[in-house]
Amino acid sequence: MSISAETLRALLAAHLGPSAGAMTLSQATSEGGEQRFVARDASSALDIHLYPASEREAARREAAGLTLGSAVGLAPALVFAGEAGPGQEPGVWLIIAQQPHGEPLGQRPLTDAEVDGWLFLLLTLHHLRPDMAAQPSSMSADLSAWWARNQPAWEACRTAYAGPATQPLLRGLTQLHAITQVRIETNRGLWAGVERRPCHGDPAPGRLVQDGARLTLTEWGGFGLGDPAIEVARVAALAALANELSSAQYTHFIAAYLDGMRDLRDATLEERLRLFASVAPMGVTLAGLAALARPGAIPPRARRGLLAQVARALTWSQDALGVQIGAPATLLAPLG
Repeated sequence: MSISAETLRALLAAHLGPSAGAMTLSQATSEGGEQRFVARDASSALDIHLYPASEREAARREAAGLTLGSAVGLAPALVFAGEAGPGQEPGVWLIIAQQPHGEPLGQRPLTDAEVDGWLFLLLTLHHLRPDMAAQPSSMSADLSAWWARNQPAWEACRTAYAGPATQPLLRGLTQLHAITQVRIETNRGLWAGVERRPCHGDPAPGRLVQDGARLTLTEWGGFGLGDPAIEVARVAALAALANELSSAQYTHFIAAYLDGMRDLRDATLEERLRLFASVAPMGVTLAGLAALARPGAIPPRARRGLLAQVARALTWSQDALGVQIGAPATLLAPLG
């Protein structure tokens, strides 16, 4: 699916009025099967996502998330959501939202105030009634489903690191993989009967925008009913491994989140959260190593950063799973 600037202008004018059709358009980077654009005039900017019919469920999730999120002050204002209309195939969806001012908070250390603002947004979202979301989130429903999503990366690692130079790394990964598998199978029952609540899908620091005094969550394409324990454990672990959260901030974030959720009386929330946090770095390790195995896929500077993140994830996994497979720097040395 591809759309010309002229056709997009016509759609904007049809849905929002002639002045919208005169806005300056630029193409933005897609995160999936959708096309993205930004429309600007002298005083505002609009984020425009055009979804093919095959991605209609993602479009509906984003529309539902923006509708609910903006109503409670968590998300940018939704301007339009629905069938794209004139000249487009049936099922093509158009999502238009106000673009918040400011820059995403990701890829740098967060301040304590930013951490607390992030925490407030997640607690607000996870306290919304389950009947306020109609569809499941795109994130994994439970730990077993999450682990299944990581198996293609594991198979890629088994193939890529079977050579003599990386045999110690593969032996260590095999040991960590087996222990993770057992931990997940042993605790499968924790997710039986868990009440699903509205979740963003990927509320990482890179999705947070400081718009004046207001912190806003963007990118609602994964919105729906899910397990808050998985959502928080995953993004907190990723932020810590990316050096966006310090060790002290991570500890505060998890403790304060659990304290803020006690009124919901979710008896296994803390156990699920801490269990996921113990295995999440293994997912980061497998995904990172699978990416590093693709020749030329990552520029040299980004490669060094990813290797450092994998080293931190390996250290976390060894500590959390109670096994020593060797010094990460030594295991990863053949990867440069």
